[in-house]
Amino acid sequence: MSARKKVEITEPFDYDDAYAKLVQSMSSLHISRIDEMPRIELYRDQLISIVQTELAPLYGPDEKIVTGSMVNNYVKQHVMPAPTRKRYTRRHLASLLFVCTFKRVLPIAQVTLLYELCRDAEVDFARAYDQLADALEQTLAARFGATATSADVLSAPIALVNLRGEPVTGTLPSLLQNAISLIANKVYIEQMLSLEAKRERSVTSE
Repeated sequence: MSARKKVEITEPFDYDDAYAKLVQSMSSLHISRIDEMPRIELYRDQLISIVQTELAPLYGPDEKIVTGSMVNNYVKQHVMPAPTRKRYTRRHLASLLFVCTFKRVLPIAQVTLLYELCRDAEVDFARAYDQLADALEQTLAARFGATATSADVLSAPIALVNLRGEPVTGTLPSLLQNAISLIANKVYIEQMLSLEAKRERSVTSE
């Protein structure tokens, strides 16, 4: 008796609906600010879980966002502080989010250099982190939503200040904004190509 051939049933793919949902998702993306982060100290597994949840929309489904060994390496490379008694604070979480966001488009050595430039300029880290999160959200919304202010959002340097409240000059603000634009562009290209691939598969299966 011959085995029956399994028939795969493919649901029709509604490109317009999928695109609208993608735009809505990316335009409403929210990265936690410092004051929104847990006040309690975290274990490493908790730290990793939060970062993976926060940054999942920026990564592909099969990409590794962060692992325990990565965290250890980032500490060794001085791109994030060492934990105290294996516990992690808001500063650790913000640093890890910084690293895992920018490594989407830059080698870890260049992410480390960006971090060092911020440290050397005595950048107010907590304030800068919130500004970078805000800039990333706005840039992604501009890229996916094609708002009227897209050009301004995508080109305006981030207004960093140091621990004395003085403006940070030089190339650092522009470097950070351009890196954020690269992230938005990469996410846009990957997500749009994924939609196109799904549409192609849908057409082929008809």
